[in-house]
Amino acid sequence: MSRRNSALKFYVNGRRAEDLHGLTDIAGRTLSRFDVAVTRAVVGLKRRVTPAASRAVREEYGVKAGALSKGFKVQSGARGRRGDRSDFVSLWASTRRIPLLDFGGRWSGPRSRGARASIERGKSKVYDSAFLATIEGRRAIRVRAFNGTSGKRHGRGPVRMLYGPSAFEMVSGLDYRGSVAAREHVMEELRTFYIAELRRQYKLQGA
Repeated sequence: MSRRNSALKFYVNGRRAEDLHGLTDIAGRTLSRFDVAVTRAVVGLKRRVTPAASRAVREEYGVKAGALSKGFKVQSGARGRRGDRSDFVSLWASTRRIPLLDFGGRWSGPRSRGARASIERGKSKVYDSAFLATIEGRRAIRVRAFNGTSGKRHGRGPVRMLYGPSAFEMVSGLDYRGSVAAREHVMEELRTFYIAELRRQYKLQGA
């Protein structure tokens, strides 16, 4: 998995965690002194990341949950040098665009204007001249290529699949429709969970 596909990073300790999430210690000490509590809290955080991302994306986009099942993975890493190290949990997201069919794509038949899909949740769009077809065992929304001479689409022959955004585009915050909102939702859910879990672990450690 390429780190270039990192859609977001949530820092769990060190200066960056304190600066970005307001994670100062509960007992007047720095987070780095609570290694056991942090380690245990991170275990729970990692289990939370992918479901949180899927929920946040589906609040903004009309994509099927199944289409995201392999689109996200959790990684971990660190930035900074010894003495100023910040560990983080990172969400890897696929940059492979998701077929339009997985965005509620449907087609009413040859007499319709085209196929319809809902990339943005609650908003439907008609894709002119697109149709639903199974080719080489793959069912998808497709459209015929344009004829370079007439400027019209081919009546038969070359077709191409239509796609919506990738998992990365929908959660990276790169301002592709609802991705900024999706990213903010994920970060807020992780922040709320992590702070609560840290508090719980601190108490268990007798802090």
